[in-house]
Amino acid sequence: MSVSQRILRLPVLFVSILALVSADDRDLFIVNTFDEEFVNWATPHVQTFGFPSPEESFSNIQLVITLACPTGPGDCDPWDRLGHISVLHETGDTDTAGTPIIVPYEIARFITPYDITGEWGGEPGPGSCAWSLDMTHYGSILRDSVTLSLYISTWMGNDNGWLITADFIFTEGFDLREPYRIVNLYRTGYLEIGNPDNPVEDILVPRPVWIDTEADSGLVRVVTTGHGFGNTDNAAEFSYLHHTVRADGAEYTWPLWRPDCAQNECSPQGGTWVYPRAGWCPGDRVTPTDWSIVPVFSSGDTMVFDYDIEDYLNCCRASNPECTGEPPCCVFNGCGENTMPNYAMSVQLILFRNRCQGWVPGDLNRDERMDVFDLLMVADMVVTGEPDIPCYNYAGDLNQNGIVDLSDVIGMALDILDGE
Repeated sequence: MSVSQRILRLPVLFVSILALVSADDRDLFIVNTFDEEFVNWATPHVQTFGFPSPEESFSNIQLVITLACPTGPGDCDPWDRLGHISVLHETGDTDTAGTPIIVPYEIARFITPYDITGEWGGEPGPGSCAWSLDMTHYGSILRDSVTLSLYISTWMGNDNGWLITADFIFTEGFDLREPYRIVNLYRTGYLEIGNPDNPVEDILVPRPVWIDTEADSGLVRVVTTGHGFGNTDNAAEFSYLHHTVRADGAEYTWPLWRPDCAQNECSPQGGTWVYPRAGWCPGDRVTPTDWSIVPVFSSGDTMVFDYDIEDYLNCCRASNPECTGEPPCCVFNGCGENTMPNYAMSVQLILFRNRCQGWVPGDLNRDERMDVFDLLMVADMVVTGEPDIPCYNYAGDLNQNGIVDLSDVIGMALDILDGE
């Protein structure tokens, strides 16, 4: 039977229904948080905002960070600074003193640009920059009342600084793979490397984590940036070192390096913005390194995670009696006079579960078959709108494109006819 013949056999009722339905009508919800927040000192700006409820379902969440310059007499901070936004998440538990336990989760990192106005002697630049970062994996902590911490390591203390705006954009929809638990594996604001008197192995110790039975997959998310310069190999900002993350018997190694700084859209800038750096570029977001641990994933068991950095020795340090203050030991200046080589690290384990375990696409009434009753139910969903029952919507989304629409009704009708 041809496709046209099968469609002609559809009842008039369904043909009429299909004519009324648009193919895709997803809504966007925007949560405005920090709005031109003036930052001119390295003190966290902490505020609480209202976010969608946990009952609402979204297929995607984006964070748009806009960085602008204050108006006169102020201007942008002309130096590249480390910035990040974190969720200060209340766990619902208390410590022995009865104080609520709050866990910080870094969700976004960025580096401010060098002079982008030309007021500090450089070429006039864009004056403002914006970046979009994917927040979908953090959906479980972006619900109801959310406390955010905005931080930039700027030390201006005057009319100069940054105006930061952060908007979260939620796209209505449904994703079967639900990120529901986040574990901070390693958090370091300043991890000195290359100092045998303070080895990184003492900080980056193996971390055991219990994986609950409802988890069916996971990934390790790494956001690491290198800072400090003038030391051996001009580390850690300009040193090319490999990093390794491990999960039980598996490992993933990559070079912490951004070679494309000269192509940065937040340009032109003053200073040395075109040079490659250890995991970041001036005036850009920091893109996470995600590693899927599905091949070694073990729910209902303890997994051990570890993090290693390629061997490196910084002889340009005050504690080294053999430091000459000259190359190759020191790139410039004297021993210990420069910022020591260090990494700012946020390493997280993100766990996922199946939202609709046991549900089958097409079987809305769960009678273990797809029939005309299921077709009536999905047609009603298309006409009246999807109900707030995510797994019911999942079962109605026959083609699994994230929304119940006209194509699902047609596909279901054709499959039912083919099954006669």
